[in-house]
Amino acid sequence: MGLGKTVQVAAYLKGLFDAELVKKVLIIVPSTLKNYWESELKKWCNDCTQIVQFDDKKKANRTDQIKSIRRKGGILVTSYGMMSSEHINLSDTRYDVIVVDEGHKAKNKDT
Repeated sequence: MGLGKTVQVAAYLKGLFDAELVKKVLIIVPSTLKNYWESELKKWCNDCTQIVQFDDKKKANRTDQIKSIRRKGGILVTSYGMMSSEHINLSDTRYDVIVVDEGHKAKNKDT
């Protein structure tokens, strides 16, 4: 049963962006939920600078997505798998907020 946590997070982020308290947000979710998160963020946090789903197959495109977030700010939605494989690229940016959906899946530093 959905409890509306995604909508609550999106509304919270909208408030933070509107108050100019944050510039860059990283959201880590199971890969099956990336599209859902992106659509809810576009619905509830539509004034955000940009919402990027970080999953492009080409490394050059992923690098461009990260550079864009660094420059303009916005929300980067990625999966646990992509977080593992792109750890170095993603960790080069300082995020104001990091949201971990299904956090129980992150059992240790290696997941």
